[in-house]
Amino acid sequence: MQLLTLALLIVGLCAVYALVGVAIVRRFMKPHVREGHNDVLVPLFLMAGTLYAVLLGFLVIAVWENYGAAKDNAAEEASTLTTLYRQTNGMPPAEQATMRGLLRDYTEAVVTKEWSIQAATGGASPVARKALGDMYRTFATLKPSVASSSISKAFLGTLGSVADDRNRRTLQANESLSGVIWGGVLVGGAIVIAMTFIVFMERPLPHIIASVLMASLIGTLLLMMTLLDRPFTGPLALSSDAFEHSMSVYAAVDGGN
Repeated sequence: MQLLTLALLIVGLCAVYALVGVAIVRRFMKPHVREGHNDVLVPLFLMAGTLYAVLLGFLVIAVWENYGAAKDNAAEEASTLTTLYRQTNGMPPAEQATMRGLLRDYTEAVVTKEWSIQAATGGASPVARKALGDMYRTFATLKPSVASSSISKAFLGTLGSVADDRNRRTLQANESLSGVIWGGVLVGGAIVIAMTFIVFMERPLPHIIASVLMASLIGTLLLMMTLLDRPFTGPLALSSDAFEHSMSVYAAVDGGN
C-alpha cells in the first residue's frame, strides 16, 4: 500500500504537471505559432532530453548498485556469523558456551533492535555493539593455550570480518544522494517536461498524451531512485531475513548438524 501511494504521488504529480502545463501553454502560445516553430524547438528539446536521460540513467544505476551492495553486505555478515558459530566447535566447552551465547545475543540484537534503528535514523544498536565488543573482550581472557590454537586464530579472523561488515552496514544505512543532486534531478525533469509544452501539435489530444507519457516515464525513474536511495528505509527496505536464518542455523549446530 505504501508503495502504491508513493507511486501515485510521484508519477501522478509528474503526469498532472504535464497535463495542466500543455493545456495552459497551448492556449497562450497558439496565436504566436509560425512556420518553422517545431524546426527550431525539436533539436533543442532532443538535446535537453538526451542530457537529462544520461544523468537520470546514471543516477538510477548508481542507487541500484548501492542498494545491491548493501544487500550483499548484510547477507555476507549473516553468513559469516554462521561460520563463526560453527568455529566454536573447536573451543573448550566453557569458552564455547560463552561465545555461542554472545553470538546469539548479537544476532538477536541486530534483528530485534538494530534493524529498526537503521530504518528510522540510520544509527546502530548499543546492545549489538556491546555484544560484539564482549566477544573481543572474552577472547582476550582466554588461556594462552586456547587463544593460540589454530581454531581460535581462525575465529578471531572471522570475528574481524563480522565487525567490518557491521561497520559497512551502518555506513550504508546513512548513505543517500545529496540534496544538491536531488535538486538538479527535479529541476532538470521539470525543464524537460516543460519543453514538451511548447512543441506545438495541431490537435491538442496527441500533444497532451505525448507530454503525459513522457512525464510519467520521468516520474517512474524518479520513483525508482526514491525507493532505492535508502536501502534500509521505505517499501523496498532490506529485511533482516538473512540474520533470522543465521539463528535457525545456530539451532541446527547446537543439535549436532
